[in-house]
Amino acid sequence: MTPHQSKSGREPLTREKIVEKAIELLDAEGVEGISMRHLGEALGVEAMALYHHFPNKDAILDAVVTRIIEETAPEPIGDLGSALAEGDWKSVMLSGPAGAGRVLEAHPKAGWLFLGRQYSTAQSLGMLEAPLQILHSVGFRGQELVDAAHAVFAYVAGWYVLTSGQGGSWSGPEEDAIAAAPEAAPLAASLAGELRDWSRGMEDGLMALLDGLEARRGK
Repeated sequence: MTPHQSKSGREPLTREKIVEKAIELLDAEGVEGISMRHLGEALGVEAMALYHHFPNKDAILDAVVTRIIEETAPEPIGDLGSALAEGDWKSVMLSGPAGAGRVLEAHPKAGWLFLGRQYSTAQSLGMLEAPLQILHSVGFRGQELVDAAHAVFAYVAGWYVLTSGQGGSWSGPEEDAIAAAPEAAPLAASLAGELRDWSRGMEDGLMALLDGLEARRGK
């Protein structure tokens, strides 16, 4: 049902409008652009009005995470057990980074919202639980499971940093330096263009990591 306009002619503030505006600010300015004051200004209301709908900024960020997950992963993996029974565990594991890729394609500045905060919603906790369940299903236990999960999480997070430039980036050799002294780093000079290109290789690298984890399991 469409909300009735207030006496001022402005439609009432809703959770939906707050989350939509927060995503707009995220896309334009990154996570640091989402403050209660800034969000209120963007919505044309006092910051205190937001507290009638959300208890604090973290609750708004949780709602933004939930919305982005729903938007970029309209078809959840469903029964993880069935997915594992139907396919190789490493292929199932790759579906997570594929989902992360969809998030970054739609919202390039959203990475730190997922990587830099503790998970606190059912949807975001599911992102943590799925890879743990996959590793557990093939025999990883205890500290071995934690170490494997850390390796996977670090790889995906590192790839985000390098591809997005959010928080830093490594773009390969500087062109002028290579031109001035190509003999100092001949391989870097010959591969300069490829070293700057982070658009490919993510899944191959992660599969190699998973192969290594599988080979080391239980040793």
